[in-house]
Amino acid sequence: MENMIITILLILTALLLWELFFIFPTRWLKVERIYWDTKTRKKILQISDIHIRHLRVSHEKIQSILEEETPDYVFLTGDFIDKHEREFDSLKSLLQMIQKTGIEMYGVLGNHDRYIDEDKVEELEKLLHECGVNLLKNDYVEKNDVFIVGIDDCCKGHCDINKSFDFHNPENKEILVLTHDPDAVLEIDQPFSFFVSGHLHGKQVNVPFFFKIKDMGKVAQQGMYQGKHQHDRGPIYISKGISQTALNIRFWVRSEVTVHHLAPRAENK
Repeated sequence: MENMIITILLILTALLLWELFFIFPTRWLKVERIYWDTKTRKKILQISDIHIRHLRVSHEKIQSILEEETPDYVFLTGDFIDKHEREFDSLKSLLQMIQKTGIEMYGVLGNHDRYIDEDKVEELEKLLHECGVNLLKNDYVEKNDVFIVGIDDCCKGHCDINKSFDFHNPENKEILVLTHDPDAVLEIDQPFSFFVSGHLHGKQVNVPFFFKIKDMGKVAQQGMYQGKHQHDRGPIYISKGISQTALNIRFWVRSEVTVHHLAPRAENK
């Protein structure tokens, strides 16, 4: 009887530790705040790596952040789904919730968004458009004070940097770049003001040398897998993502949405 009690206690302890260290970080959403030195004044909410079938952050939580922050734009930096078109309905529910806020959405596809058949990718793109997402596939949008540049996923070879930057900027407007795979920055030879991506999940399982063992691209191998960094052409930010892929766990890495504050440096102090 005593051995049975000990066994039960050990099992319960193991389950508690599993929940605490591997499941809780997927629910414990962190709102990161990043400050950028720009002429324009903007607030942008970045949501990356939704992987909708694994998302453990409630829609209500995301909605409350949107309502509290009231950003100018929402940037969705790829991997809307994990790997199947059966996830479309769940994704639609989330996107419609964001759409109802009236905030402009801009998005790019990620590598997981193309794990499905090509005709299903077209359905995904149609869904994004119907839900108010301005999908940028190596394209740009010119606003009053900024260019918003969307580079298609570099991981699967869909990026076209020249096409993405095929515009003239005589007024020297800020150039805001969004993409999924941060390796796209290695191909850019034009200056930019702002570059945001995802893809790497902050390692997701934050153990030393993880990206030395698992090949996730050149930027990750250089030790840049989360946070803000400086590139020759401008500053970049790599989101830890809001969801997970493969095993639906995180270790020592919380789920994240990112609020980017763009303003002259003096105002960001």
